[in-house]
Amino acid sequence: MLKQILIASSLAIGIVPAVANADVDEATVAAIKALWQSQHKALDAHDADALMMTYTDSDDIMLMGTGPGEHWIGQEEIKDAYAHFMEGFDANTMQVECVDGAGSKADTVVWFTAVCSFTDQKAAEQRNYVLNLSAVAVQDGTDWRFHTMHFSHLTGGE
Repeated sequence: MLKQILIASSLAIGIVPAVANADVDEATVAAIKALWQSQHKALDAHDADALMMTYTDSDDIMLMGTGPGEHWIGQEEIKDAYAHFMEGFDANTMQVECVDGAGSKADTVVWFTAVCSFTDQKAAEQRNYVLNLSAVAVQDGTDWRFHTMHFSHLTGGE
């Protein structure tokens, strides 16, 4: 039942992947939803400082993409990567809907996956694309923060 609630919530909110395991308590699910919302809001607003607040304060945090060279380690590299991502779309134009996802929790670690459809705009040109996402979040006091995030997308062909 919790899995269906999480998936329905992710559809309703549009940016929250499902942490779909009956062992995940409601407080953790709510915290992960808030974390995703904070990250999406910061990315859409082109607020790199706020976006980096969604990551844990650790030297070994990592963001990974699809291809060679698409991996960034540490606060500075990840912030720089997001700054480049933000150049690709106008602020306050991003819409995200995540429909499929799964995940679980063990103590102070949550891991999850999601398939998300994005729409954004640069000048008058609209883009639509799908990303597969996976992430690991760790509990930092009473808050949750991303430690590792991976995204992949179709890079060529059909």
